[in-house]
Amino acid sequence: MKDNYYVWIEIQANKNIISDRNQFRSTMENCVNSGIGSVILSVKDTTGFAIFESVYAPHYSLYDSVFGKRDYLEDCLNIIHSLGMKGYAAFDVFAEGNRKNPHSQMPGLRNEGWMTEVYGLSDEDRPVIQKVTDSSALHTIGSIDDFGEIFVNPTNQETCTYECALIKEVAEKYPIDGVVLDRVRYVGLSSDFSLFTKQRFLEYSKITDIQWPEDIYTMKRTKEDIQIQYGRYFGSFLEFRAFTINSFMEKVSRMIKECSNKVELLDYTGSWYPLYYQVGANWASKKYIPMEYPLADPVKYSRTGYIEQADKLLSGFYYEDVTKEQAAENEKPADWYSVEGSAEMAYKVTLGERPIIGSLFLQQYADNLKRMKEAVDMCFIKSDGCMLFDLSYLVENDWWEYIQIEN
Repeated sequence: MKDNYYVWIEIQANKNIISDRNQFRSTMENCVNSGIGSVILSVKDTTGFAIFESVYAPHYSLYDSVFGKRDYLEDCLNIIHSLGMKGYAAFDVFAEGNRKNPHSQMPGLRNEGWMTEVYGLSDEDRPVIQKVTDSSALHTIGSIDDFGEIFVNPTNQETCTYECALIKEVAEKYPIDGVVLDRVRYVGLSSDFSLFTKQRFLEYSKITDIQWPEDIYTMKRTKEDIQIQYGRYFGSFLEFRAFTINSFMEKVSRMIKECSNKVELLDYTGSWYPLYYQVGANWASKKYIPMEYPLADPVKYSRTGYIEQADKLLSGFYYEDVTKEQAAENEKPADWYSVEGSAEMAYKVTLGERPIIGSLFLQQYADNLKRMKEAVDMCFIKSDGCMLFDLSYLVENDWWEYIQIEN
């Protein structure tokens, strides 16, 4: 059993396991037998509901009747620790609801001004800024989430204060081994374009004359897609958003250390750094000077790097190709479109400042289970460990033999 071998437990996909103590224990025993030594349990997911007793967040039983009014974090931690494993509490940070299955208690819906506002083209090709829950059609650029999440605005200090309060609550109340953050970012280039963010951007940049949002960028529809035309302040806007996320990470890091120096802070991101400016999260080292990003001042942007604020980085190596050679054979755009290449990219931009845990999306290997085993092995060879997303795929498909490592 290895401490650097992790499995993620998403709430909805694993709700029958989480809600049944006996089933949870037997599943955790399977993890131990496979060599997994660390468990990442989602405790507040993108719905905004929590599976622990929170002063701030609504309990999951209000959203899904499978869950009773119980403290599932406490129950699961007891089982995890009794088996000698480490237990981590995961938060989907800047997602607080789901517009496809809404509920009045979702924080993103019930708190005025928290919801992110996105910029795109209407069906009539008219530029529009609207709330993420607006039912009107909107065609955006650089948005990577289409699962119906209600993202909240990281620029709004009320949302940041709320998220910090939730994280602190768990860090102080429960004997967790660490906190894992996910979705510490914007939806994409399309957000946030609210008047609130405009004002904060002007204060940050000291710009006094701006056409909003045209001076950030404009869009034009072609037969194939929507093309972007960078505005004169596009680079400054990228820097501002990365600065905002950096400030949040600094706040969380400081808060965790004040709670306990025994609680680790992990962040979960994608590994595709050349595209990550789109979501405003610069997980690189402050010492790395990024030349990849359009119109951003490389030196100024480098100051927004935040890997130093975390203890470890979970990096999503989300590619079916395991080796760089396979990526080349399949004519992928670059060798980082592979597990091996992803690892090299992650270490390149973080400069080895913190351990990196290669993270795999198991469903990608459903048609080639041999590759799943190869991908797990590659994570241990090229990075500081391996994380499997998600437990439900192992249980439902009985894939245990393909992720087995020697204890």
